[in-house]
Amino acid sequence: MPSVVFEKQDIHSLIEHHIALLERFDLKDEEPFSLVYFSLANDPKIDYAKILQNILRKTDALFQDKTDFIILLPSTDWNGATELLAGIQEFLSQPPHDAIATYPEDGQNAKTLMRSLFEKIEETHGFEVKALLTTGA
Repeated sequence: MPSVVFEKQDIHSLIEHHIALLERFDLKDEEPFSLVYFSLANDPKIDYAKILQNILRKTDALFQDKTDFIILLPSTDWNGATELLAGIQEFLSQPPHDAIATYPEDGQNAKTLMRSLFEKIEETHGFEVKALLTTGA
């Protein structure tokens, strides 16, 4: 079953909900999760969201803003997120870039996690992603 594509404005709420579930079941220190950012070349003939939905697990959450994507990967540490991202970029013939933030290392809530992710985007890609950054921040 494919992953779900969520509206970009829901990213902070979903992150906070996921953290609340981890806290509720006392898994906060045992179950990391990752946020992965990547941008794909604009090709109107390719429905990247549909392709990604079929690649990702049904528990993964995909957020799209035009050609920019963020994936929330439950129960996935930095190493797992790096492997997944490399596989996606190779499959789609995209240049390798990684911008990954992990919970709890890079932040204890949605705001700090997103801030950390966007700082990493600026470091690795050299630009700001304003549309996703301003949503819910």
